[in-house]
Amino acid sequence: MEAPEEILNDVIDRCAAVRILSAARTVGRCYDDALRAENLTITQFTLLTTIGKAKPSSISEIGHYLSIDRTTVTRNLKLLEKAALITRGAEGPHRMREIRLTKQGVAALERAYPRWRSAQKLIENKFPDAKLEELMKALYFLNGMD
Repeated sequence: MEAPEEILNDVIDRCAAVRILSAARTVGRCYDDALRAENLTITQFTLLTTIGKAKPSSISEIGHYLSIDRTTVTRNLKLLEKAALITRGAEGPHRMREIRLTKQGVAALERAYPRWRSAQKLIENKFPDAKLEELMKALYFLNGMD
């Protein structure tokens, strides 16, 4: 059975999720390509920066900061821990474990940062004048919807 043309056209033409997910994949590939030489993905790079800045005490806290599900955070933390870029402390109250960057993690951030900046500049250069600022404001707004 074929879906009605009107439904298909409406979803393809107007669905915010389709457009946002597609754009996110395109932008993510740009950063992943830039960071590949450092054996990092943009998700892992963002986790390292979040851990360094926020000094989270739980996987849930990281997931909340980045709007990433717990399984994605856990999988990537295991990879970062295996690469000796982070360390997790002993389990504390409420099964919380302190998560910190190691010296190698700081060094990895320092090596990857110029590559991130190059990808960032590529994205920024795609936008005329204040359009990027408008986009960033819209994304902050969307991120606060939940």
